[in-house]
Amino acid sequence: MAAGFTAEQADAGQTAYNSNCAQCHGRQLEGPDAPGLFGSDVMQNWDTAGGIYDFISVAMPPSAPGKLGEDTYLNIVAYIMQFNGAAPGDAPLTTDTMASVSLSAETAAGAASMAAAALDAGGAATADATPAATAVPQAFTWGKQLPGGLAPEQMAPAAAAAPSVPQAFTWGQTLPSVAN
Repeated sequence: MAAGFTAEQADAGQTAYNSNCAQCHGRQLEGPDAPGLFGSDVMQNWDTAGGIYDFISVAMPPSAPGKLGEDTYLNIVAYIMQFNGAAPGDAPLTTDTMASVSLSAETAAGAASMAAAALDAGGAATADATPAATAVPQAFTWGKQLPGGLAPEQMAPAAAAAPSVPQAFTWGQTLPSVAN
């Protein structure tokens, strides 16, 4: 299964990503200072290439949101897809086709085909061809509801934790808590 982007787009996207995104999202898309862009959870959160494009093309980079240009944003999406296991194809990713490109399907199919290619080349079999699920903290969504997640009003409030500072260190004073 070939994704709706070309190898040339992914190569150009890697260059653009390294110049504009890697300082926050990391060279390996691991997200040390911003949300990570790698893993099946991330790909499922955006649903389609159009979903991630729509977000990054108006919000990224934070210092100049929306200023990179349509082709650059398309190339960055292609690179993110390829890094997550999607295989390039012959047709380029365009604003007309991106809504029909499923990120989770393309990256899962790409990971499976890469595992099969490794076996054909004499590599070792892997226990699971799909990438391991990673937890994406809700805080990294900047308050936006993710697909499949609980709405904020459905989430149970966190229980108040017991004070971590022993009362003896307060010189006999009772410290106020969040509930007070």
